[in-house]
Amino acid sequence: MRRLRSHYDAAWKEIVRFLFRPLMLLCFPNIAALIDWSVAIEFLETELQSIAPRSKSRRRHVDTLVRFRYLNGQAQRILIHLEVQSQPDTEFSMRMFQYFYRLFDTYGPPIVSVAILADADPNYRPEVYEVDGSGKKCQFDYHRCKLLDFTDEFLEQSDNPVAKAILAHRIAQRTMQDPNQRKVLKLAWVRELFRFNFKEEEIRLLLRALDAMTPLPEDLSIEFRDELIQTDPKTMKPYITSFERIARKEALAQGRTEGQTLTLRESIRDLFEERFGFLPAGVGTRLEMESDPKVLKVWLRRVATIETPEAFLALLGISRG
Repeated sequence: MRRLRSHYDAAWKEIVRFLFRPLMLLCFPNIAALIDWSVAIEFLETELQSIAPRSKSRRRHVDTLVRFRYLNGQAQRILIHLEVQSQPDTEFSMRMFQYFYRLFDTYGPPIVSVAILADADPNYRPEVYEVDGSGKKCQFDYHRCKLLDFTDEFLEQSDNPVAKAILAHRIAQRTMQDPNQRKVLKLAWVRELFRFNFKEEEIRLLLRALDAMTPLPEDLSIEFRDELIQTDPKTMKPYITSFERIARKEALAQGRTEGQTLTLRESIRDLFEERFGFLPAGVGTRLEMESDPKVLKVWLRRVATIETPEAFLALLGISRG
């Protein structure tokens, strides 16, 4: 049976950006207690890209640089490095150190470095990075959160939405070779999700994360959707378009080319409207003008993580004026 690829990085990038506060409260409560949450959080993607070290490995990770303000009024930058679905990496702490000293050199103190380890190896515990030269040592330490340290029971009972994202991640890790079990666990996960009083936008984000992390073959995806609707039609119906879109994308991934361009255009429209609540003027026309599936696939991937509607308009070459 062909193994389906989980898109962890795209899912976690959205979680970090749109659930930043619950992420910090769950993973780094001591830091979260110092942050003035009444002041807007600023994400510094461009600044991070300019200093990011190159990695020899092909491991997937999500890096985010955030500016916030402490309760005492001090401005602060925090580097969040999320290592996703990786194997033990001997260079991990060195890369964290490289990020730190490049940020320090560019912006000066204070810089806070944190790492969220989402791998499945309980013995993988990166330690302090040490530079030893001429008998003198320089040690660099950083905050670490190992997601495996949270028990299933804790995550299931928690009312923090990020706890549910971690559970979705675990479903993906535990069912890579068993799509039937994955379908069962996905159904249980969604049903449990609606026991909590999450906001509608949080529910949609978590469903997108589940879709991205736990893809199913087309037949099981259809079964999953149908069983979900039958469970509680009134509750599930407003959210079902997300699962229908994923089913279409999985069909494309398995080599089905019929109607590919039409499906890609529709998926871009659906996902953009789901993320931002509207479709800007000119986007529909621009999508109809583009007939290259490769270009449309790039746009579909970008619309899942792009920061603003204006950024997507620029990607499509649409003037804002």
